[in-house]
Amino acid sequence: MCLSAKNPWLPKLASFLHRLVGTPLEVIAVSIIYANLNNADNIGACSFCGYKNANTLGHRRKCDWLKKRYAEGLRYKVLRSPEFGDIGMIEYAPGSHAWRPVQAEGYLVIHCLMVYSKHKGKGLGAVLLDDCLRDAKKSKCRGVAVVTSSDVFMARRDFFIKAGFIPVDSFPPYELLVKKFNTTAPDPRFIVDRERALKRHTKGLTILAADQCPSVPKWVEDISQAARALGLKPKVVRIRSAKASRELPTPYGMFSIIYEGRLIVERPVSATRFTNIMLKRGTQRGMPIRVRSAQRDSRTS
Repeated sequence: MCLSAKNPWLPKLASFLHRLVGTPLEVIAVSIIYANLNNADNIGACSFCGYKNANTLGHRRKCDWLKKRYAEGLRYKVLRSPEFGDIGMIEYAPGSHAWRPVQAEGYLVIHCLMVYSKHKGKGLGAVLLDDCLRDAKKSKCRGVAVVTSSDVFMARRDFFIKAGFIPVDSFPPYELLVKKFNTTAPDPRFIVDRERALKRHTKGLTILAADQCPSVPKWVEDISQAARALGLKPKVVRIRSAKASRELPTPYGMFSIIYEGRLIVERPVSATRFTNIMLKRGTQRGMPIRVRSAQRDSRTS
């Protein structure tokens, strides 16, 4: 069990509760660092999803992406401990500028909420979520919405259900949850138009990628190399606006791969996984000869 705050009286309270219940409490003094236009030049010192190396392409692009989003109302907050450094983060935006394919006017939409693995189970996620909820109430929003999935790259529904969120829409394996402050407000909903999105990319291999996640450039580079090894010429389309993000073919909202008008990957995968997917499709008409040859070689080896 953990108490999270920066108040000096917490160690004494923890000691008292230890004597009372017989269970030691770990106290982590934390503060929430709010990155905004006033301290935009210092955002590079923050950790992004565990990535602390400011020299990586993903980190640099994330910094630039954030600086462009502040004027749209995006909030990026880091949970910082004097002892452990950055140990968690939350990112959210007004529904009109959310980088998720949802209709959520008047709501705040959470893009990402994470606590680093060694600090999970200590109530720190709730600290970040509570700060977001207070922000939404202060801004007189209708509520807070979030896209969840069983996928490892997205928030799990159980955490939000426990906090009072309820499901209002689904696009398997994704689910849209909301916590309303105004019960008469219309529910947010998914606005994924997959067929329309796929019709825009009917030739060759297209990788759609946004700089919202610092891992994306590495994923794109690895998959592009794997594609070229299969005789494909990948076309990388960088998603540069919330509007473009909401037009992607899946609720994931920042990454997908399309081949000849078909969605083959709707979230980040390893280069090996991508290669296996393409080899499995290698017998389809129109696939490069090198892919079909590689598939035969894999079967005879």
